[in-house]
Amino acid sequence: MPATIYRRSTLLVMVLFLLTAYPLTAEQADAENCNLCHGLALFGITTPADGFRSFEVTSEAYRHSTHRNVICRDCHTDVNVFPHPEEVAKVECYKSCHITKPFALTGYSHLEQSEAHAISAHGSNPEYSAKKNAAKPDCKYCHSNKFRNVINNESLQENSKHCVRCHEGEGLAGVILHVSSHSGHRTAEASINVVELCSSCHADQGHMKQFDVNLTQVEGYERHFHGKALKRGLDEVANCMDCHRNHLNLPADDPNSSIHPNNIQQTCSANSYCHSDVSGKFAASAIHSEPTSQNNPILFYVEWGFIILTATTMALLFAHIFLDFGRWLGDIWLRRKEK
Repeated sequence: MPATIYRRSTLLVMVLFLLTAYPLTAEQADAENCNLCHGLALFGITTPADGFRSFEVTSEAYRHSTHRNVICRDCHTDVNVFPHPEEVAKVECYKSCHITKPFALTGYSHLEQSEAHAISAHGSNPEYSAKKNAAKPDCKYCHSNKFRNVINNESLQENSKHCVRCHEGEGLAGVILHVSSHSGHRTAEASINVVELCSSCHADQGHMKQFDVNLTQVEGYERHFHGKALKRGLDEVANCMDCHRNHLNLPADDPNSSIHPNNIQQTCSANSYCHSDVSGKFAASAIHSEPTSQNNPILFYVEWGFIILTATTMALLFAHIFLDFGRWLGDIWLRRKEK
């Protein structure tokens, strides 16, 4: 009898331990229990100027985000009292954060990416109004964790342990794991999400007219081989960021741009899944343009020639079938009439 009680109590202790251990590992970064308030539904404030401002951060969204292991105040550095002040500083992505920079004692930051974005076509332009600059995408517009969630990979995690044998601490291994988890998994679904994200602005004619940008880019990509192959599930095909870069997105007339005429050949052959031995003539071919009789008459008339040829062939084919079917019905009618 005592042995039975002991086994039951041991089982009870193990169950309680498992139930309490799970949330600890899942929300270990919430060391100051911020989610106690911010996890409440419709948690926020209402102001006359801004209306309702939501401060809700669900635990599910937090656990599945790229920054799920980051302590809240690593980014919200000015939030150090409770209750919080009504106005808090905007989080800047170039701040040093939790991971130690490789081969250095400083904190890792997104400063390099932030500086590239600032001089890119998506960065703030001093010649634009504040409203026009606000219409440009910032860090959080693109990095919404929709396609940049950390991917768990056991072999990648195991390999990263070798780094700490020589390099002190786990900083370098953490950076390698953090970066590799994004770049090491390329799927058509992820590329489709990239194209959809870029298209959310570039396909909006009303939004893009204010920046005097060519409005045929999205349609041109979808008509081209890259867009058609992507829709059919081919993963090793160029998406928007492969050619235009993700942060240093410069206009085509900038000599440092990846799509400048002098750099396109290198851009097309940059990735192993792209065109490794591309020629200059091939790289100079149109990717996005909608061919017209003015800008590309040869391609325009060849395309329409194939359309007319295909339509004429199909029309003659159906006409032949219809006439043959009519002759067959006529033969049946004549045989019945003779009887």
